[in-house]
Amino acid sequence: MRNKTYLKTEFCVIGGGLAGICAAVAAARHGVKVVLIHDRPVLGGNASSEIRMWVRGASERNPEYREGGLIEEIAMDNIYFNPSMDYPMWDAVLYNKVISEPNIELLLNTSVFYAETKNEKIKSVSAWQLTTYTEIEIQADYFCDSSGDSILGEFTGAKYRVGREIADEYDESLAGASADNKTMGNSVILQARQTDKVVKFTPPPFAKKFNKDSFPYRLNTEKKDGFVSENFWWLELGGEDNTIRDAEKIRAELIPIAYGVWDFIKNSGTYDSEKWDLDWLGFLPGKRENRRYIGDYILCQSDLQDGRIFDDEIAYGGWTIDEHNPKGMKTSESPFLHHVVVPPYSIPYRCIYSVNIKNLYFAGRNISATHIANSSARVMATCAALGQAVGSGVYLCVKYEKTPRDLKEHIYELQQILRDDDCYLLGTKRSLSESIKGADHNLSQNNFTSLLSGIERNFTDEKYCIEIKKGENIRFEFEETICKCIRLVFDNDIAREYVYNREVFNHDEYTMRQFPQRHNIAKDLKPAALAPSLVKEFIIRIKCGNKWIEHYNEEKNYQRLRKISVERKISGIEFVGFETYGEQNIRLFSIDILKD
Repeated sequence: MRNKTYLKTEFCVIGGGLAGICAAVAAARHGVKVVLIHDRPVLGGNASSEIRMWVRGASERNPEYREGGLIEEIAMDNIYFNPSMDYPMWDAVLYNKVISEPNIELLLNTSVFYAETKNEKIKSVSAWQLTTYTEIEIQADYFCDSSGDSILGEFTGAKYRVGREIADEYDESLAGASADNKTMGNSVILQARQTDKVVKFTPPPFAKKFNKDSFPYRLNTEKKDGFVSENFWWLELGGEDNTIRDAEKIRAELIPIAYGVWDFIKNSGTYDSEKWDLDWLGFLPGKRENRRYIGDYILCQSDLQDGRIFDDEIAYGGWTIDEHNPKGMKTSESPFLHHVVVPPYSIPYRCIYSVNIKNLYFAGRNISATHIANSSARVMATCAALGQAVGSGVYLCVKYEKTPRDLKEHIYELQQILRDDDCYLLGTKRSLSESIKGADHNLSQNNFTSLLSGIERNFTDEKYCIEIKKGENIRFEFEETICKCIRLVFDNDIAREYVYNREVFNHDEYTMRQFPQRHNIAKDLKPAALAPSLVKEFIIRIKCGNKWIEHYNEEKNYQRLRKISVERKISGIEFVGFETYGEQNIRLFSIDILKD
């Protein structure tokens, strides 16, 4: 007789990659009870220590458009707790982000294998936990598929697509003359480390043999250090297969290729690699594409290239249209085609819920998009932003007892929740509280105008940051009101200018500017550091009745967004910043109060 347990919750998230993590944490922080199911022992999905793909997003071409919200919070966590960028600590950063939320029940090593639906709604999912040999049935009001594989599409009848559309269907010039089931493939990654001594490498017998002509458009064989900056994303196969059903076949083909590539790097004489060691090679391929759900809107090429801003925007993308060749390593042609997207484009709410299953959301590379649009929107920072939008949307669904589709009438409230949680939106400014907008204050008019802008980041020609001297106060007084928390947004140099040497190209600096993680480890790498402009030490005073009292004292802040709990009636707030991580002045974008 098999062991079986039952759970009941408000929100069930399948998949613990960055999208699933952000969906679960966002919902939990707004009071929703969440069960997060993940089929691996560590969180992070493609970004985890098991796969190690780079986190990328809109900041590749537009650094000032780096995704905010939870993915930026996670990035700051990683810089603070993991300055050497070691993957075991990265796993811990993600694990801590989830287990710190009391409203989340985390089920690791747990795979969903069945779902029960009734009247176009999912009633429950059934999962198997490998480590405990236990079947777990989870009943929930709302579900989010962040599995990447869109596993619930198979079990629920939710509509989805696979493969490449014909050009005429969505008037996509980058699509082909005919439709097919081909996708982008799966990749294994390898990681190298520089040492102090000569390290020999004897390849396993199954390793594939390569020569200098084996890597056109891929590995730089003209420079002696041409392998150092690689993360080997091009070790890719499977786009002509089924990247789900044929996953083990694809993996079995990729592993000999990966060891053969390292054998070439070490033993061909092409590179100065004598003191480089194979530090790690992933036996779990990362997937780029398979099933894409169908929502009330399907994102397409023109939306991206026109920089379209939707009325119901809930996230944005900006990575290039990055379509990988389905043949991967089986072709000598270029492994990808890049088409630049400028400016960033918004993603509508209608792309993140099912067209035919009433309580199904999705977030990640499986949103409602064409193959061409998905080749940009699939990258992980964008997926994380989509996950946060889903989690925040579920909170409102619970609050108003709405289906995801019916929540469209509350879209502005959802957008403001996202803005309150530091998610930037292209066409929606954050609205400050009436208390602050009408308060007596000691700011200059220019600073007060910047504060009221609701933009909360600097752009090349537009600056919205308030700047004051260390020890100087900012004070607001207003009519007495109940304050849930005081909201602060500091300047953490969202564009990461402080890590970039413009005079000499440094690949490590370039990589760290995209997201704080590293791949191959050279001996001279410097530890990651927090932005000099970030405020480290500050105090908050509040006015209760006619008395000012010190409410909060922070000595080691490392985050851009801070919400300081108050939960009482107040008639004033005062902020004093004392120290930064290097700048002479105190800089911040927002001081506000939240009432609910």
